[in-house]
Amino acid sequence: MAPFDADPRWLGDAAWTIDASSGAEPPYAPHTPPVDTSTFKDVLARLASGVAIISCWDGRTPRGLLVSSITGLSVDPPRFLFCVRKEASSHDALLRADACGVAILSTEDEDEAQRFASPARAIERFTAGRWDLARPEAPWLRGGLASSLCDVDTVIDAGGHSIVLVTARHCLSRPGAPLVAFDRTLAAVAPLPAA
Repeated sequence: MAPFDADPRWLGDAAWTIDASSGAEPPYAPHTPPVDTSTFKDVLARLASGVAIISCWDGRTPRGLLVSSITGLSVDPPRFLFCVRKEASSHDALLRADACGVAILSTEDEDEAQRFASPARAIERFTAGRWDLARPEAPWLRGGLASSLCDVDTVIDAGGHSIVLVTARHCLSRPGAPLVAFDRTLAAVAPLPAA
């Protein structure tokens, strides 16, 4: 087999040196105009994603927020990744916490999701019937498709958001249909018909 021979200027990890005498152009525009914020928000709204409630203790007070930025990061170790707006009321409490709860929501949890999405309904959050508030690690939602108690491992500053990496140490999953965020609303995903 012949050795790989390519102009290194076209490789993604190579530095591009501009040689005005050659007339060659870099493989990308070095100064692209910024994307319009409202247009990018529209793009993000078209991304269907699962939703989860992230919960933690702030001293003796339960705190929580709804996220649609959650994803499984790895199986070994068992990790999630999610993003939190720095302006979110629970942001600072979460960053101070050693542990958090991750509750992945089902279609039956839509009202619970609305409580955590709306600051006007914050007083309705964490009622004893729906939440186990006796756990010292983090508040635990009794419903949902899946619930995990997680250690907060790493927080990465990402401009207006913090990226949070957590490791699960206790998990429970349940049957059901997922609740998803799509086009600025919450929607149900119909299960596929049996083969």
